[in-house]
Amino acid sequence: MAFQVGKARTSHDGPWSRMRSSRVASAQLSWPACPRDFVSEAPNELGTVIRLGTVPPLPVVPEELHWRPAVAVACCYAGPVEEGERALRPLRRLGTPLVDLLGPTPYAAFQGGLDDTAPHGWHYYWKAGSLTGLSDAAISVIADHAYRAGSPRSYSAVFHMGGAVARVPRGATAFAGRDAAFNIVIDGVWLPGEAGERAAAETAWTRQFLRALGPHRGDGVYVNFLDRDDDTARVREAYGDDTYRRLAEIKAKYDPDNAFHHNKNIRPA
Repeated sequence: MAFQVGKARTSHDGPWSRMRSSRVASAQLSWPACPRDFVSEAPNELGTVIRLGTVPPLPVVPEELHWRPAVAVACCYAGPVEEGERALRPLRRLGTPLVDLLGPTPYAAFQGGLDDTAPHGWHYYWKAGSLTGLSDAAISVIADHAYRAGSPRSYSAVFHMGGAVARVPRGATAFAGRDAAFNIVIDGVWLPGEAGERAAAETAWTRQFLRALGPHRGDGVYVNFLDRDDDTARVREAYGDDTYRRLAEIKAKYDPDNAFHHNKNIRPA
């Protein structure tokens, strides 16, 4: 499939920061005070993703940092470079990162910047959900579980929401979860030759991580983050009851035999 995107003048890619313990994790996830403060003041042009895991062996990262535990803050500011630099100053004041990759980047290059960290052919097991916020307790859970994975390729990522997404009325489109403060995806990863115990361990880590976040989760989940064992109830959760019902009615009209079912399926009403 070919997609045409609108013009985007600038993007920014984020720094890798040192990670050693849960206490340090809480500090690193705090930026000036905490990501909740940073993103609450961030302009709509700025999007951020916090990635917790090891440093992948990318060409732009020094070899001595490969596979070290770290926190990465990936940023995309779509707008004038000068304004983007101002918006990211609080992040840079956090401390000295292992690698600082912030700078003007073509949009297409930013979109594919981490493709090499999740190549086709590896094995992946995902669990995800929305978060009501990043309280101190939620940060503690994330910091405590993020680095327990046995595979250095496993990771979790926290996406900050809000902005223009949150201003669209809930029932205007099929996309739900517009009022979520953050989304999190937990991705267990192992190589094709690492089946058996490794696969079971990474799957268990992913599930335990999500269960631990239970008290901090909101309604909904991003449908593209659902995995093969997520049932119809989770598909309904991804859209919300009202939107799911409307989509099932549309399905009944245009695909009553459910020909298009190789997906997180919405059955015809």
